[in-house]
Amino acid sequence: MRKQSGLFRAAVILATATATFALGNARTWAQGATPAPFSKVTVSDDVAKRTLMKAVINADTARAIVNACVDWQKAQPGNQSIVIFVLSPTGDIIDSHMMDGVLPIGAETGLMKAKTALYARASSASVAQRFNTVDGRLIRLDLGRQEGLSYYFVPGGLPIIVENQLIGAVGVGGGNADEQCAYQALVKVLGPQPPLVQAAPPAAAPASGQPQQR
Repeated sequence: MRKQSGLFRAAVILATATATFALGNARTWAQGATPAPFSKVTVSDDVAKRTLMKAVINADTARAIVNACVDWQKAQPGNQSIVIFVLSPTGDIIDSHMMDGVLPIGAETGLMKAKTALYARASSASVAQRFNTVDGRLIRLDLGRQEGLSYYFVPGGLPIIVENQLIGAVGVGGGNADEQCAYQALVKVLGPQPPLVQAAPPAAAPASGQPQQR
């Protein structure tokens, strides 16, 4: 009887410890209103000594952003499939995930959005607003391609900035709320983020007989 009581007590302790660990692990990335510290989300000092780069998002943080975006997307009505890429400041893929059903074009555009945010140090949505004419975009389509970067004028790419340092970029493609998916993931993992660029109102059609502005 005493032996059974001891086994029961041990089982309770083990279950409590497991639950506490799981809860603590879940809270690791529940930043809320608290910004994540730079040292927590970048590579270790030992890694930085080897690579000579400290301001680089670490693999655990990149995976947490991927998971947070996928979880957010799954909670949306319709559960549309997305693909997400997290890049280092040099453009290397740190982590990525493609949900079932993403078309090849979605994967390509998701990566291009991340590269745009990395190249421009700004969201791909703000890049689209800045260069909103056909001529303005045409002369920039090939910029950065030799360096493995790009300009892609569609929302869904965001730079990853912590303590005023660029540590990577994220790009989401294939869905119908790609920028929100990326944004909500960054908020969950890194804490408060700058507000997203508001969509510009459509340009008014020129009056009859009036020349169009270029």
